[in-house]
Amino acid sequence: MKFWKNILIGSMLIGTLGLASCSKKQPQKEEENNPPIVDIENPTGDQENDAVYLNLNVTYTSTELETGSVEDTVEQIYDSVVAIDAYMNNQHYGSGSGVLFGFDEKFSYIATCHHVIEGCQGFKIILSNDETYEAKLVGGDAESDIAVLSVEKLNLNYASWFEDTEKLRLGSSVICIGNPLGTLPGSVSTGVVSYNNRVVQVDSYHSMKLIQTDVAINSGNSGGGLFNSAGALIGIVNAKYSSSGIEGLGFAIPANQARTIIDSILKTARYNVQEETWETGYVEGRWEIGFTLGYGGNMFYRTSIGIASIATNPTHSDYNKLQVNDKLNAITITYKDTSKEVKSLTSITPQTTPLDSIYQFIYSAGLSLGDVLIFDITRGNENMKIEISLVQYRYSI
Repeated sequence: MKFWKNILIGSMLIGTLGLASCSKKQPQKEEENNPPIVDIENPTGDQENDAVYLNLNVTYTSTELETGSVEDTVEQIYDSVVAIDAYMNNQHYGSGSGVLFGFDEKFSYIATCHHVIEGCQGFKIILSNDETYEAKLVGGDAESDIAVLSVEKLNLNYASWFEDTEKLRLGSSVICIGNPLGTLPGSVSTGVVSYNNRVVQVDSYHSMKLIQTDVAINSGNSGGGLFNSAGALIGIVNAKYSSSGIEGLGFAIPANQARTIIDSILKTARYNVQEETWETGYVEGRWEIGFTLGYGGNMFYRTSIGIASIATNPTHSDYNKLQVNDKLNAITITYKDTSKEVKSLTSITPQTTPLDSIYQFIYSAGLSLGDVLIFDITRGNENMKIEISLVQYRYSI
């Protein structure tokens, strides 16, 4: 059994993992040794068109603080925890947690896990005082499991990111405040850093480097914060080891990684003031293919490997190129950098080619934007080659 099957990456059907954000802080002054670290504008090159967009100038803070009393810290960070309810087709679909981390002239911003919001069209955040607000998706990135929401409510309590999670010490005390089971918001749990930068295999071709902790983590905690004893945000909780009989194996996305993804999302997101909608932000350089593979034939005799489902997002690299039931014969990869050697996977058959090996071939090839995948396929009775140039992927709903 692959390791990722034992990792609960917070299915929304069973809730999320959540925690709080940093201190009860109002916007910081520079002389308080907590300077703003994000000052983002989004020029489009179209001055007339830019007038309808809000220039993002998001302020959030970082700190080197490491220790403090647990009781004082909990009191300090408690109000910056939010619960998140996610809705699909106007029906409540799942619940999670989030961390208030920044603000600008119009919005407060919430970090959460991408799997908390994925596939959903509506969001509500619930503050610790039970006030509820509609939230909008600013952007998300499935690969890093990070998403950002916005809410039109200011003067809230915002987290301070721990400045460098590479410096975390094993055994350091940590605090979670979250929404276990999606029904118990405001729950506090404590533990220690068990391991830093633990490589966790998510599937056959993706892994993540996560903070390992023994703090109590349950479904409903996803998207919340993992804090040190001084109240600095060191990670976004996203997973637990879910095998029966095993406790004390929880994981969080390190603040260094999360903040890099959030910076990219904020840099590329645009808010249309007239339409009051977000053009969602994205991670620059990220590409994604939208097809899934399946076996053709029947359960007793497989005759082919083909396309089982196709891309639905226009920024998928293969959007409108492959069709369901296309039979896959071979794949060739050519690189934008012509000094790289062409790679090929040939003679694809269900008898000799496991589906995982095809995905592995693609995802282990070190691909980047502008590289080309050439699919040799059979469509009906016609053989053809389909060229797919990798383009920038933007998650949208």
